[in-house]
Amino acid sequence: MATDTVPTDEPATGGNGRGRVILRRFRRHKLGVAGLAVLVLLALVAVVVPLVWPYGHGEITPDLSQPPSAAHPMGTDTLGRDLFAQTLRGLQQSLLIATTVTVVACLIGVTLGVIAGYFGRFVDAAVMRLVDLTLTLPTIAIAAFLGSVVPTGGVNWLALSLVLGVLMWTPVSRLVRGIVLSLRSLPFVDAARVMGAGNLQIMTRHLIPNVADHIIVAATLLFGTAILAESGLSFLGFGVQPPDTSLGLLVSNAQSAVLTRPWLFYFPGLLIVVIVLAVNYAGEGLRDAANPKAALANPLRTARRRRDADTPPDDTPRGVLDVRGLTVDFGDQRVVKGVDLHIDDGEVLALVGESGSGKSVTALSVVGLLPPDAVGGGSVRFDGRELTGLNFSQWREYRGRRIAVILQDPSTTLNPVLTIATQFKDSMRLAGPLPADHRDRIVALLDGVAIKDPARLLDSYPHQLSGGMRQRIAIALAMVHDPDLIIADEPTTALDVTVQAQVMSTLALARERTGAAMLFITHDLSLVAGIADQVAVMRAGEVVEHADVDTVFYRPRHEYTRSLLALAPSLALAPASRSAAADIEEDS
Repeated sequence: MATDTVPTDEPATGGNGRGRVILRRFRRHKLGVAGLAVLVLLALVAVVVPLVWPYGHGEITPDLSQPPSAAHPMGTDTLGRDLFAQTLRGLQQSLLIATTVTVVACLIGVTLGVIAGYFGRFVDAAVMRLVDLTLTLPTIAIAAFLGSVVPTGGVNWLALSLVLGVLMWTPVSRLVRGIVLSLRSLPFVDAARVMGAGNLQIMTRHLIPNVADHIIVAATLLFGTAILAESGLSFLGFGVQPPDTSLGLLVSNAQSAVLTRPWLFYFPGLLIVVIVLAVNYAGEGLRDAANPKAALANPLRTARRRRDADTPPDDTPRGVLDVRGLTVDFGDQRVVKGVDLHIDDGEVLALVGESGSGKSVTALSVVGLLPPDAVGGGSVRFDGRELTGLNFSQWREYRGRRIAVILQDPSTTLNPVLTIATQFKDSMRLAGPLPADHRDRIVALLDGVAIKDPARLLDSYPHQLSGGMRQRIAIALAMVHDPDLIIADEPTTALDVTVQAQVMSTLALARERTGAAMLFITHDLSLVAGIADQVAVMRAGEVVEHADVDTVFYRPRHEYTRSLLALAPSLALAPASRSAAADIEEDS
């Protein structure tokens, strides 16, 4: 359902408009904002509080192994050092080290991953062998060796960070390389090449932004791992050494005293947990904000609906589908504005309009598949029952069983790694155990959409079939449970004219054999005359005309309908679609 555009948060201005969009989306992610606030607060505490705290991190007091008190809020260790002062110093070191390790590892991993994925062949092989070599290096053994050759006081935080970054870049590189391999052959990359973009520009402006959300996730995982890795290396003698300290080193040194002096272990340990959680939440918010396709809510949650004051009463006409006062809002913009639709048993209603008029969003509302950030209003009744407000499990009683949806692009509808038979069996299992004669049932369904010798296709994969054949299979899949309503969202858009006629004939044949009602969505009026009983014309989110098909074609009332008819191809062949079912049966 990709033809109807959905308003985005992105402004029309150039320059740093994308940055403002990311900031606005991030502010709407409550957990992300909370995580970032915690990190900023911890950083300020680590910088400011040591300046006013009366004890230094290495200062020895006469209070040995004291539990938390007013003088020492986190207690003291066996030498009398104030644990709060040590924790502040450890917080400084751990934030510096973890941040630097994350930046270094991501820079190396993203650079090599993008280069390997984009150029492929020998470059890819060379980078992957480097990844394999790095993975074989025993980190503990390297740390032990470095610990034996460095000075007694250890190394500074920067040297430690660089070592860890060089050892930890491989997961990022493999992740980025795998995604870029799948992106480099997509049309938007070819379009950039056609416009004259060089390799560097394609990688930095087109590929890396598309991998940004994955990089952010990998970076948040690296951050927590770096804190723990630092403690391990410091324990082996390479890294932070007493009297200096870090959170990881404090936890490591306190393990033997966890039962006798638990405050030495739990205070720095809990702080590490807080830091890692804050980084993960902030990263999650930034990931969603940087990805314009990401929803800022749980995708399994049914989109929110509000009840308008003028929601119709329960005595509305029954029919198969009755939609009253339907509205859909994305933020401050209303994209569907009080739409009313009614479909009786066995009736076909064509919803017609230009791209962006709100047709597909209306169809998504009917089956409860609005994006999580959309707010819908009004009433949607199916067979007399109100559908608004159903939860995910309640919707399963209707989706695919009583309400079937046929999408416009069969190449994305069908699972590319499953055979045709497997996809039919998965659908059949929704109604219970797989019947013993399921294979014969699949053959009958494929035969019902005029596929010749359907048994030969059962073990085929979608990529082995033509576009028209895939769309027929998608129609057959929609018929598995004999639905009461079929929603066909521009099922012929991605097909050439000849295949369009075949698919329209298949739809007509399937409807005649099942008796199902249909909501047929299209922007092509030439397809409507041969299949529809009623026509609703949408423009800018509103239904501007709703009448029977003959009235719309021969006595249109609205100027917009007349302009659509003027732009439509010749309708001389349209009546042929009504007898197409018989023709296609003869061909098969």
